[in-house]
Amino acid sequence: PKQNLPAWGAALLAVTILVFFGIMFTASLLDIPSWKRTNHQQITYTFGRILPTLLVIESPQEAIGFEPLATEDPDSTINKDPEQPPRPAYITSSFRRTIKHLKAVGGVRGCFRGFALFAVNGILVAWLSTMLMSIPFVPAGVPGVIATVICAQFPIAWTHIVISEPSPKSWFRRFPSPKLWVKVAIPTAVLAIAEQITALVLLKLVVIAGLNRDAKTIAHLSPHEQTMMSLAGFGILAVSVVLTFLLVLPANVILTRVQASLLSDAEETIVPFDRSFGGKVIPEIVGGSGVLSMLDAWKSFDWSSRIRLVKAYAKIYALAILLSFFFSFCLAAEMFLIAGKDWASVLPGDG
Repeated sequence: PKQNLPAWGAALLAVTILVFFGIMFTASLLDIPSWKRTNHQQITYTFGRILPTLLVIESPQEAIGFEPLATEDPDSTINKDPEQPPRPAYITSSFRRTIKHLKAVGGVRGCFRGFALFAVNGILVAWLSTMLMSIPFVPAGVPGVIATVICAQFPIAWTHIVISEPSPKSWFRRFPSPKLWVKVAIPTAVLAIAEQITALVLLKLVVIAGLNRDAKTIAHLSPHEQTMMSLAGFGILAVSVVLTFLLVLPANVILTRVQASLLSDAEETIVPFDRSFGGKVIPEIVGGSGVLSMLDAWKSFDWSSRIRLVKAYAKIYALAILLSFFFSFCLAAEMFLIAGKDWASVLPGDG
């Protein structure tokens, strides 16, 4: 028989969900030991968005440093092989180092730089996608791609705000000119297409595996069927990770570096940044395009940086999954505490 969810049970579930999202978003503000703090920070806006952006554009010091001409006699036999100073570590070499740098640059708010613009862009893209989906015969995924490309100037401004020194100007006063939209339209479309392909493939796999069935139906499956569904879920998760690293990640790297190449010379960056990308960017004033090409954006992103980025994302994914599993376990335990074995009976509607 259908049971009503008791008020105390609803309150308990609501508090658990609020705590989960609170930890996911605000842990970077907590002044707690690094081994605890890092485990939560990596899944917030700071480490899910800002850290990868800084990592993707940070250049080694020697790539932008000034090398003085030799002043010693080349025939001298003294001090032929002086000890070289150690290579400075990347600011983005660790999560803790990055968060300390962000706070040093902009205080606590530095950990959430660009968030207002990020939110506005998300709302606009969602609204435009919804409007375009109302057009008959538009294939699935296409509205999202079109909306993302239309709003391409917003991510340019976001990237520039994230990588540059704090400015007294508001984000709409730093909004890029329309001519920059043309320069990022194609890499923006490539990233949007990669994201849509990944999402549509995963959605299709979810339907094939039957994971879209309602909770009450799943609750009444046999133990063997539930086990097979769990295995299918893990398989889909693995496919998600593979597609993300093979399609979305390279496209995101390319777009971020193309956007960064459009940063004004008047803006100083908060991490070492080679504006010429090894001489690949030719300013418009001397006849160049003034923007990094997509091919050069990927080729100039060396393997050591690629490995660092993959490791960062792998750590973020792992911790996000562990935290999600932990809170899922807490929610399941609370449901059994509230309704016992027949927990499906208190689910709303048809479960």
